[in-house]
Amino acid sequence: MKADMETPLRPPFSTLTMTRSVLALFLAGTMHFAAAADGVYPSDPGIVALLDGLGDNAAALLPRPEGKIASPRHRDYCNKMPWAADRGTAFYAGGSHQTYRGNDVWEYDLGSNTWHELFAPDGGDHVFVRSVLYFGAVKKLTDHPDAVLTEKEIAEFDKTKAWWKENVIMHDGHVTTRKGGPIIPAHTWDAFTYDPKAHRLIWGMGVSPGGTAQYHAMVTGQSPEKLIAQEDPSYTPMWMFDPMAKQWIHYRTKAGHAPLRGMGATMAFIPELGKTIWYVAAQNVSPGAFEMWTFDATADAWSELKPNGGKGISALATKEKIAPDSELQSAYSPRHGKLVAVLKHDTFTYDIQANEWAKVNTDERIDAHDARTVFAYDEAADVFLLADPKGRTSLAAFSLKTNQWEIITPDGPPMPKRQYMDYRGYYDPAHNVFVLDGSEGYVWVYRARRTGK
Repeated sequence: MKADMETPLRPPFSTLTMTRSVLALFLAGTMHFAAAADGVYPSDPGIVALLDGLGDNAAALLPRPEGKIASPRHRDYCNKMPWAADRGTAFYAGGSHQTYRGNDVWEYDLGSNTWHELFAPDGGDHVFVRSVLYFGAVKKLTDHPDAVLTEKEIAEFDKTKAWWKENVIMHDGHVTTRKGGPIIPAHTWDAFTYDPKAHRLIWGMGVSPGGTAQYHAMVTGQSPEKLIAQEDPSYTPMWMFDPMAKQWIHYRTKAGHAPLRGMGATMAFIPELGKTIWYVAAQNVSPGAFEMWTFDATADAWSELKPNGGKGISALATKEKIAPDSELQSAYSPRHGKLVAVLKHDTFTYDIQANEWAKVNTDERIDAHDARTVFAYDEAADVFLLADPKGRTSLAAFSLKTNQWEIITPDGPPMPKRQYMDYRGYYDPAHNVFVLDGSEGYVWVYRARRTGK
């Protein structure tokens, strides 16, 4: 499949696809709770009965499947599971900090409590290659072309060359794995969302510096000048995934777009706009990355936002401190038309219609961290839930009506806490529960309020 998003999705859309898009957008709004009634996977009656039996402020542990459990490895800085209204499922992908760098993509279905691997890790775990490219022999030769490698560095470089030859290709102006996936995937941080109009998972920083013509030349022994000249500059750091085709798409465009730089950004699909918001306020790159844009995936159209009367994100985040800094987590409330962002002890809001950021709360009991906490909007209870299983406050709820946090103690079993357990999660509108998956079959769910109350 050609990895190309240069042509807008509008012309190829069939009448059926457009119908599905309109339906998906409708489901993403006021009809969330029926979204997954006829999902893509058959439900387990026992799981559904357990979920249906939950009352207000009630938690439950789902029964662990017997035998070998198929589920993705957890990756830190990858705790977000985007909800897909048109599929009734949630997705997971990304690269861990030091332990795992695979380009696999998974889909979770709560009604059957099953994970489904949509894309197997092409090339397996890329973490060894990452260490050689960024910190080992390749880094050494990049900085000092005449450097002499040690025997260990030569052995590691030879291993990397063999892996690269087997798994990596450069074609059509970009470098990918042989099945078209990203090389050495980065963290998702919070820049990971699903667009039900385009039926695409969108990952703002899916590509890493390893997927470049320069590295391809270094490892294959080809001319860097020749390969760099063949590189297509319309390819961006952003990747998409098509769950129907089970295929990665390296996003490219000739339209003006966000630079897509900096670590620790956020992305959120806004149903009323039919667009995704990209926000970054990162000082971890030079120069710093301070941007806010909307992205319409079906029209391939970007528009820069200048909030608070035209002020730049840098001023709002670093000087006035009324907008979040890097490594935030965000969630959107269609009921209020506001994006809520959390970072450490602070809570911020972005009003879509007013185009305005505001800092609305500081609470020392809250400690939002994109490598540890899970943040989502619960539309039935009209609160934003923050889970921090290893923190002082395990569960808290934020209300836009009061701009205050409430510490929650659910009825039922507490979140399982094991030494090496970390959670990923999301809010499931179809079953009206907040879902935390701790890998190896440990799934904890929480219902703040029954639907209709």
